[in-house]
Amino acid sequence: MTRSQIREIRSHLMQGLHNINGQLNGGITALENCPDDTDFASQLAQHGLSVAVQRRRVARIREIEAALKRLSHSDYGICEECGEEIGMARLMANPSARLCVHCQAAEDEGLNRRCA
Repeated sequence: MTRSQIREIRSHLMQGLHNINGQLNGGITALENCPDDTDFASQLAQHGLSVAVQRRRVARIREIEAALKRLSHSDYGICEECGEEIGMARLMANPSARLCVHCQAAEDEGLNRRCA
């Protein structure tokens, strides 16, 4: 991987981190007193969705921070499963990728089999 590619990926990761951090300000809304059960159920569902979205944002921040750490070391862009280089197109599309396309497909297939 060239220095120019590393700079481009680092910039992409930092932009992603900045975007997510900007979204975190939305926060989770508190449940309010409701006149009836339907309103309460609606607020409860919205609250659950907000919590799930916040958890996903936090997980994404951790992924990006881990990718930035790997980028500083020699193991960035190397598949954690097979040890082969992760394609540059994949890294540009998903700079926090830890697996090459083939290993990711195998992992996804394994997850799909367990869920079925």
